[in-house]
Amino acid sequence: MSDKTDQHTEALLRLLREGADEDAFLGLGAPAPQVEDALEVRARLVAQSRREAALAALYETAGDLASLHDLEEVLQAIVRRARTLIGTDVAYLLLYDPERGDTYVRVTDGIHTEAFKNGRLAVGACLAGLIAETARPYHTADYPNDARFAHSDYVDGVIGAEGLVAIQGVPLKSGDQVYGVLFAANRRVRPFAPEEVDLLISLANHAALAIENATLFEEVQRAATVHQRLTAVALEGGGTAGLAGTLAEVLGGSVFVLDAHGRRVAAAGEAPLPDPVPRCKGNGSRRLALDDDAACVTPIVGGGEQFGTLLLVRHRLDASDVQALERAAQIAALMLLSERTVAQAEQRLRGEILDDLLGAPHRDPEGLRRRAALVGLDLDRGHVVLAARCRDGDRRRQVTDAAGRYALRLGGLAGEYGGNTVVVLPGGPGAGEAARALTAALTQGAGRPVTVGGESAGPGAAALVEAHRDAARCLDVLFALDRDGEGACRDELGIYGLLLSHAGRAELNRFVERTVGPLLAHDEARGSELARTVLTYFGCDGSLARTAGALYVHVNTLYQRIDKVGALLGADWRHGDRALQVHLALKLHLTGS
Repeated sequence: MSDKTDQHTEALLRLLREGADEDAFLGLGAPAPQVEDALEVRARLVAQSRREAALAALYETAGDLASLHDLEEVLQAIVRRARTLIGTDVAYLLLYDPERGDTYVRVTDGIHTEAFKNGRLAVGACLAGLIAETARPYHTADYPNDARFAHSDYVDGVIGAEGLVAIQGVPLKSGDQVYGVLFAANRRVRPFAPEEVDLLISLANHAALAIENATLFEEVQRAATVHQRLTAVALEGGGTAGLAGTLAEVLGGSVFVLDAHGRRVAAAGEAPLPDPVPRCKGNGSRRLALDDDAACVTPIVGGGEQFGTLLLVRHRLDASDVQALERAAQIAALMLLSERTVAQAEQRLRGEILDDLLGAPHRDPEGLRRRAALVGLDLDRGHVVLAARCRDGDRRRQVTDAAGRYALRLGGLAGEYGGNTVVVLPGGPGAGEAARALTAALTQGAGRPVTVGGESAGPGAAALVEAHRDAARCLDVLFALDRDGEGACRDELGIYGLLLSHAGRAELNRFVERTVGPLLAHDEARGSELARTVLTYFGCDGSLARTAGALYVHVNTLYQRIDKVGALLGADWRHGDRALQVHLALKLHLTGS
């Protein structure tokens, strides 16, 4: 090898060590084969250096994911490295916004215009929409003149103001979930090499992982916050109202606590209760779409019993919202179980006192007075005694439970006595008004019509006993008059109330027997319905056609019954004072049955 060849070789090696550019090699004057070999080696060294830099950047990014807890810092590091490694003028990141249903610019590096930094883009629009929709990389060397995707005046204007020409984008995805798009772009026409696309994909995968980890971390934090806040509410006795308010504050949106019948117990937030009220199907949560919002309803279950439901209404819902609501439902169940246990214990105590007041007031008057005072009942003042009942016997427990809550709220007593639910309240409004108020409350609590009779009582246990007797009679009369779901006192029952107050039951029974005894005996012996026929006849103002229609019998059958009644009671049974006595006797018979 000649000295000149050795000199060229040493010069080429020196240029390789110094990392000189291509022009330096070409200007050396070495033989073409040597220059070509040197340039090939140089290209390999440059590519190797880029791969090492890319691997180092990916390693650093992976380290960031492990050390950085701030999602914003991780995303900024990824965008900055994308711009540096690929050698572009700018890099930026678009993320999907689940609240608004579009995408927005989250992080930028090298961007100057505020319009670009604050840009928002509808899903599926332009280049970003194409990448997000197909979940595949896409690049263009000349964005303004690329007709392979749909353009929009807004996006083209924002990109044009920034001067971007060549743009490469890759999706941020984890599994089937696409979070957004990572972009690298230049302000001149420039194609992108396959290795550059691969590097951007790797960085985008790290960004997607960072977002997923941050989302999981946020969900864990929020779940812990929900649990901590709701536990504090339960321990501090905040009740269902406190639970609803805290949950609405932590999750956002509106929260409703509903009872087992779908009625609102507590609420927080601005949204109205949906109509119809969403109900749970089975034991799991149920998500549904409303007109402008989304909702999730979760059962409140404890001890094998469903106490009610929790309902969350928000603009949008995700899996973490459902998990938080289910956690809240568990705490709500514990809270309601505790409240029920305390209420039942207190109600048993009040019920025992009520039993002694009405059943054995003279056994230990002073002891009874002291026990009544312990639950807030002062026997030296006047009260209102109310007797309530629902025809649906299966609702007896609901009626008594609702009466207990009602009485507790007003400083009274409630319990079961003599087959009725009895409520004793401190004197205030008249007995009739108190009866109607209790009717409304118990009908709502039981979900069926509840009838209430009331009577005022003066001071002392004996007055309570007498008032209870009259209230129970008043209740019986209301049922006999088919006034289910009403509340009244004796003075509001007209002649029936007058009779109850001035005549004993035995005297009334003798009047009934004298007036309609043969008719009642015939019905009992033959299983006929003559008494019902007579009451229907009077209720139809003596119209035979209307009476037959109400009884669902042919008019000839009705004539036969009318003749039979005349034979038993006398032909004048439906005329003048005699008609009044027959009608009244049958009504009184019903009140005593």
